[in-house]
Amino acid sequence: MDWVTKKEALQRRSPKKVLQHFLRRAGLYHRIKASCLYDFYWIIADRQLLDCRKREVEFYRNTLEGFQSGDIIFDIGANEGEKVDIFLRLGARVVAVEPDEHNQVVLTQKFLTGRFVKKPVTVVGKAAGDRDGAETMWIDEPGSAKNTLNRKWVETLRIDATRFGKNLNFQHRKEVETTTLEGLIQSHGRPFYIKIDVEGYEARALGGLRTPVRYVSFEVNLPEFMPEALECIELLEKLTGQGSFNYTSNCQDGLFFDRWLSKNELSDSLHDCKESSIEVFWKATTLEYR
Repeated sequence: MDWVTKKEALQRRSPKKVLQHFLRRAGLYHRIKASCLYDFYWIIADRQLLDCRKREVEFYRNTLEGFQSGDIIFDIGANEGEKVDIFLRLGARVVAVEPDEHNQVVLTQKFLTGRFVKKPVTVVGKAAGDRDGAETMWIDEPGSAKNTLNRKWVETLRIDATRFGKNLNFQHRKEVETTTLEGLIQSHGRPFYIKIDVEGYEARALGGLRTPVRYVSFEVNLPEFMPEALECIELLEKLTGQGSFNYTSNCQDGLFFDRWLSKNELSDSLHDCKESSIEVFWKATTLEYR
């Protein structure tokens, strides 16, 4: 596409799209999205987004009992940093683990570059697995939250159009470097909480954890990944020998159960769960974090 054609294409866009285009080209778009200017825009345009974010911050504040400002959170599968932003608002120091190069750029632009004071965020451009090495990442689109290291999830989404309204292609793949949760702890310190959302690779990620932590959450896509969910439950129980569980299908709605469940109670409830995607939370009931 020559310059004239590009110019004509831009002129056909809305002013908002044109502005976004130039901000992206300048590397400022994601930086502004993480600033108070973006909040001010939504105060004027529609407060719903800010209200949703506020509810999510309160969810984590209430769920992560004992969390203190300055504690470490690992965001495994950080994508473009939506959860990183939430965790920063709690006062956390965040280690954002993300193998997708597009998202690594976004995370850096959002939280680290062009700031007088950088956010307390460390971006690790790797995937979390059960060993140090390399694995294949299947890519539907650069930066997509559906990109995965799990071949089973790839085959599921290629034939199942019901989850996201279309069949995903995953036409591209690349080798990405892997590290372990234990290696991350050795490099960055023991976290208070580990959030894992890696599109079906959760059990492999948890397989690399040896040091007990206070809280862990992991995504489960049902019913396909019921076996992997049960494997994650067993792995977490082995860390301390005693823990309790809960889950949510939407953090803004709170936890599903009024009380935390035993391993067996959670396993039974998952077999009856009607949600297609949930986030399971685990807390160590006997671990002293400090």
